[in-house]
Amino acid sequence: MLTQLRQILKKQWSLKSVHVVKNRPTSLTHKTLINMALRVTVVVLVSAGVSYIHVISRLEAQTKTQLEKYISARGELESSIFQLAQDNLTLLRDRLLLEFKQPTNIDFQAEFEQQYFSWNDGTRRNFPQNRPLKDFDSTRYAGSLIGRNVQITEELKQRVLTANTVISAYGAAWSNRFVDTYFLTPENIGVNYWKGVPIALETPPDIDNSKQEYFYIADPQHNPARSPKWTGVYLDPSVNLWMVSAIVPVYEGDRFLGIVGHDVVLTQLMEHTIQDQLPGTYNLVFRADGRLIVHPQRTAEIQQAQGQLKIDTISDRHLNRIFQLVTNAKPKTHVLENSQDHEYLALTRLQGPDWYFVTVYPKSLLSGAAWDTAQFILMSGAVALLLEVLLLLSVLQQQIAKPLQQLTAASNQLANGDFAIDLDTMRQDELGGLASSFNSMASQLKTSFIQLEQVNNALELRVEERTITLQKTLEELRRTQTQMIQSEKMSALGQLVAGVAHEINNPVNFIHGNLTHTENYTQDLLEFIQLYQYHYPNPVAEIQAEAKELDLEFIQDDLPKMLSSMKIGTNRISEIVRSLRNFSRLDEAEFKAVDIHEGIDSALLILQHRLKDQSPRPAIEVIKNYANLPPVICYPGQLNQVFMNILSNAIDALEDANQQRSPTEIASHPNTIWIHTCLVSEKQIKIAIADNGLGVADTTLTRLFDPFFTTKDVGKGSGLGLSISHQIVTELHQGKLDCNSTQGLGAEFVVTLPIEAKKN
Repeated sequence: MLTQLRQILKKQWSLKSVHVVKNRPTSLTHKTLINMALRVTVVVLVSAGVSYIHVISRLEAQTKTQLEKYISARGELESSIFQLAQDNLTLLRDRLLLEFKQPTNIDFQAEFEQQYFSWNDGTRRNFPQNRPLKDFDSTRYAGSLIGRNVQITEELKQRVLTANTVISAYGAAWSNRFVDTYFLTPENIGVNYWKGVPIALETPPDIDNSKQEYFYIADPQHNPARSPKWTGVYLDPSVNLWMVSAIVPVYEGDRFLGIVGHDVVLTQLMEHTIQDQLPGTYNLVFRADGRLIVHPQRTAEIQQAQGQLKIDTISDRHLNRIFQLVTNAKPKTHVLENSQDHEYLALTRLQGPDWYFVTVYPKSLLSGAAWDTAQFILMSGAVALLLEVLLLLSVLQQQIAKPLQQLTAASNQLANGDFAIDLDTMRQDELGGLASSFNSMASQLKTSFIQLEQVNNALELRVEERTITLQKTLEELRRTQTQMIQSEKMSALGQLVAGVAHEINNPVNFIHGNLTHTENYTQDLLEFIQLYQYHYPNPVAEIQAEAKELDLEFIQDDLPKMLSSMKIGTNRISEIVRSLRNFSRLDEAEFKAVDIHEGIDSALLILQHRLKDQSPRPAIEVIKNYANLPPVICYPGQLNQVFMNILSNAIDALEDANQQRSPTEIASHPNTIWIHTCLVSEKQIKIAIADNGLGVADTTLTRLFDPFFTTKDVGKGSGLGLSISHQIVTELHQGKLDCNSTQGLGAEFVVTLPIEAKKN
């Protein structure tokens, strides 16, 4: 009977074990790793996306502000020559009117006959026709031309002589800025000063000034308001220069006496517009009526059209959209968004000719910088995720998977009817308690089977007398046994599930804390073995054979090294995690007191891969000279960004220097970065970071902190790192960021900070 009961129990356990094996889910360790990896991946991706959006938003605001400052400065710079021309001509007009009214005793008839000569072409000019033009002193005197069929009155003679004197004086004074100064009358008389060029003596005799744009745009019919006027752009054939003329009308009361003018050379404006632009942008100039003045890709078309090229005649939808947006912009608007072409338009109106000066800034310049930041966050998150998964895998394998395998083997042993189960109950955790409960259950089952066996022996003695009763009793025992086994099994499985669920929260904390104890225990055991070997140098043959099989000497030598390596590894992981946390400061207050040296060391640790020796790049030595500094109240995350930018630039400078030096020179002057901190006063500290690269040129040094300025190749830098660092130090922390450099001897960046910055 007892044998049958054992077979029934064994069959039930075997069937349930097979069912559990067939329906066993994925390994708990793998499921935990996958779930944690997925969650951390989502966090990293979301952080990268949020960072990209934040950086784009911040760069857009900064770019608009910088563009407003830039376009305002460009407008003032390019307008200066035009405003000066109008001011000069207004002054010249007033002086002419004053001189025309001045009483004089000069005999203008005699003076006129002495200075003006009739030419064979029917004109009068202030130089004899039969003398070489080179004898005319065009550096001191203006040339005069009186057209054909002009009725010369006494008043006209006085006006011509007076105008020649005034134009000669003012034209010579202004010749360093303006190529010529002239006065033209409705009677077709012209007085023109052009230093070194006798322009009036070379003018064709059939010229009619009243038909020229530079005259009729200012006459009473076309300019009743008597305001200063500007001609279109034209190519002067005499000197082959692109010019524009500034014209101011001259009135004596309601009488139109003529115009005074300057010809402004546009060569410098065109060169500035095309060549002097922000990195990645381009400039253009056009009039309000649509005439294109300067365009970097359409210079040949503008020249071919003699300055009359209109935007609406060009099959360029992009250029037409720019023209429409700019001309329809509200007054005092400096920055527009051209969303259709993904760009910003910075605009200003040049005083004088009232031209539009436009800077086209593509938005792709912003997305590149924001993408770099997002990539850094993605890479950092990926490294952190890999380290976390490896660490968790090791912990779960040792602390969870292995004990569970032992419990599974014990369950199979119990199902086979073997109650000699002795699980490890020394663990002071839930799995240790579960093993103890499992041992207790096996002991209780064994006791129950012994009791059943004793009852069965007593029943066999009274089998004939109590057959019916025995059958009923056996049935009852079977039901009781089945219920007891099922109850114990469910209790054990319940404790197992509860223990595993609770244990998942603890394994990560076990490794580092237990390594020290493991190392101590191992050292004690090794010392005990060495003591045993000392007192029993010749053990029995069986022990000697086992020691040789185990390679005991190798174990004694390698086991402490292995434990030390594990300890170094866990310490290294802790340092990396702590360094990343110190660098990003995501778990700390935004404004607080910190140790500046921790931020510098965190940046160095992150850049460690660029400091190591990697063929063909030599190692970079970092020499730190830290003073005893008090905690600094600041924005630690922002300052860490400054240290990262400066150190990255120092590494880039050393790598560039290596390309220009031979291996012998590099060996004699190895790559070095010096970091020095000191207490300047009770309220200030100083951090100096220097390298022995090629240094910074004087011309570059003045623009080092300008936005978008960079000396690196295209794709290697945006020109914003040092500009943002300068802003963080000076504006956010009320400090100073300076660069000291001697070309060929390296560069030094000096950060001066208050110990207690004011919170913004």
